[in-house]
Amino acid sequence: MQTSNERLIRRYFDEIWNNGKLDVLNEIISPDYINHNPGIANPIPGPEGLKPIIVAIRKAFPDLRYVIENIVATDTQVAIHTTMHGTHKGDFFGIAPTNKMIRVSQIQIERIENNKIIEHWRVTDELTLLKQLGQID
Repeated sequence: MQTSNERLIRRYFDEIWNNGKLDVLNEIISPDYINHNPGIANPIPGPEGLKPIIVAIRKAFPDLRYVIENIVATDTQVAIHTTMHGTHKGDFFGIAPTNKMIRVSQIQIERIENNKIIEHWRVTDELTLLKQLGQID
């Protein structure tokens, strides 16, 4: 049986990342949300700091799809192993479109408070990502 935190995370990936429903951010992301993303320096807190990241990644990969491979939920945190899939059709943080398909593993931890995501950590297999985009051998 799914916990409420697991349902929240599944909704987050399905509605926001996979379907681009940015209006849902205000429902499930805390105004105090902190993104400890190693690839982007100090985004502003809350949904407004996450929106441009989502828009940029979905523009780079218009067919973006996150698949949840594994999920472990507690009362305050959820750990998720995802696989990010997509076709590189737009600028990706300075990498010109390659039309190459990607399939990249990520581990994410989300801290949840009052039914909202309040803190985020992510590790992406960036070596595989850069190889798939032809940026390195």
